Amino acid sequence: MQSFKAVYFDIVGFCNAKCPYCHSGINRIGGGNKINVETFKKTLASLIDKNIINRRTVISLYSWGEPFLHPEIHNIINSINELDLKYAISTNVSKIPLIDRNFVKNLKQIIFSMPGFSQKSYNKIHDFNFPNIVHNIVKIVEDCRKLDFKGNFIISYHVYKFNVDEIKKCELFANDYGIVFRPYYAILNHWWMLQDFINKRLPKEEGDKVLRDLFNSENIENKMKESPKDYVCPQFNFLIIDENSDVITCCQLARNHKEYSCGNILKEDFETIFNNRKNRQVCKECMRSGLAFYLNNSMVMPDFYRRSTKQKVLALRQRIKKLRISSLKKF
Repeated sequence: MQSFKAVYFDIVGFCNAKCPYCHSGINRIGGGNKINVETFKKTLASLIDKNIINRRTVISLYSWGEPFLHPEIHNIINSINELDLKYAISTNVSKIPLIDRNFVKNLKQIIFSMPGFSQKSYNKIHDFNFPNIVHNIVKIVEDCRKLDFKGNFIISYHVYKFNVDEIKKCELFANDYGIVFRPYYAILNHWWMLQDFINKRLPKEEGDKVLRDLFNSENIENKMKESPKDYVCPQFNFLIIDENSDVITCCQLARNHKEYSCGNILKEDFETIFNNRKNRQVCKECMRSGLAFYLNNSMVMPDFYRRSTKQKVLALRQRIKKLRISSLKKF
């Protein structure tokens, strides 16, 4: 059975941000749940027992949900510590969890997801109070470092056409607090909206808004045509689990897609689950059409962005740290 270095485990199936281009935002399909601590621990134990994950695996407590909305996030993290696994967090930073030594013990990195660096940009996407977000980032960084956390803080900056002039402002903020800054083009992260947009079924007003907000949205079909004939989607290299302990076919699929789930870890055998995952018709069509190639090659750093010297140093330190950890794991 295959072992995975990365597992994305949605401990909550919902988010409080209002992103219009995301499964979890304004256009959320279906109500998400939250996993209870005992089920979470049983799921990880089952994965360990079958050697699907091991001590090299990083458990990323997110996919589409906001992990800090889980009312027992502290006990979720304690479960990870008890199993001696590493974990990572990606958050919209609307909430701050209890940060203590248990929180940082096996924490590898925290990603702060940001749709801009002004209230104006936040009004368009997350719909949060921007000064509160900045305050929360600073507090999390400072509280973790007081506890001698040596892992990475990363700002994942979603680049829209309306927030390009805020990129350098956010980078300066990241520099001030020693945070790695990574700007990436935002994409249409909603399966049905994306299908309708590509096939010219999206209402004109919505389609025009996509074109106004998102870079490269007018070139999706051209990007799909660039896909190699033998292209294999990299999503097969990691595992995605939702808050019900279902293995998900693909992070792009909506909950109401008929091939959304490949099976439940606590109810079905792994051979059946992975066989389902390898043979999903939606995956074959997605790769054949070039859509998989587009989705996996569009969230890239803008060609007009130039890293500051401070960011080059931070990025170099991050690479050196990864190399050291990789070397230690071999022994």
